[in-house]
Amino acid sequence: MDDSTGPAALAELARSLRQVSQELDRTLATCLGEPSVARWHVLGAVADGAGRSMSQLAEASLLTGASLTRLIDAMINDNLVLRKVDDHDRRRVLVFPTRRGMLTHEVMTRAVEQSGLAVPAPEHDRLVVALADILDRVRLADSAPLSSVG
Repeated sequence: MDDSTGPAALAELARSLRQVSQELDRTLATCLGEPSVARWHVLGAVADGAGRSMSQLAEASLLTGASLTRLIDAMINDNLVLRKVDDHDRRRVLVFPTRRGMLTHEVMTRAVEQSGLAVPAPEHDRLVVALADILDRVRLADSAPLSSVG
């Protein structure tokens, strides 16, 4: 089998995707003036003012557990977000933006818009579809049972 269609090609794809992701995060962080893009993702998730649960913020920021809790605690200390008990389920806590958080999100988003990083809509759509297809394939392969060897 040709390496371009086998495990070597898959390894190269994995390295390339990781490299693009890391470089994009570094570039965005520099543009945002932040050590990471997680604050921007959280502020984007709560920007509509509806409040988001920690599980929703984990999905938006790709952080989980203690890392997400530390981020939210730091954002509360910086007066960017606040926590409130959910009116419908007292066991749940929702995170909302503060006025300062909304303004910070606007400034960050404007910085990204002015950075030249924006991807034109047709190219963006093609990239999103291609990446979603790769993600679906990976998830499908991950859920498939391993074949026996031997």
